[in-house]
Amino acid sequence: MADLYALDLAFDLLDTTPDDVLAEVRRQLTGDGLFAARGPAWQVGGMLVGEFAPTDRGGWALTTRQEVHEEQFPDLEDLLLLLAPHVRPPGPVGRLRHHEHESPDLLVLREGRVVQLALDPR
Repeated sequence: MADLYALDLAFDLLDTTPDDVLAEVRRQLTGDGLFAARGPAWQVGGMLVGEFAPTDRGGWALTTRQEVHEEQFPDLEDLLLLLAPHVRPPGPVGRLRHHEHESPDLLVLREGRVVQLALDPR
């Protein structure tokens, strides 16, 4: 499984986020969703978690750490693009690290796209 990645996402959604978008986030946290795994990670180390709850400021907070396979990237990108207009504030939403690398790439929402920026490993 050389194509496994550690995916860390942490961002807030606006209180105006439509109910169907919130329902999709909840679906991804259960069953066979992208963020449903819990417990020790198989390859990337640490624990796999997923939490979604209302914030004190209105809106919703999502934090998840998952082990994802490269084949899941299109589904992940589709989900992030669905969420992009509702993220407060727009910008960095998480990190993605290949299990053999020390340094993650930053995931940023820019102009309706998910951009993967390599961080300087220094």
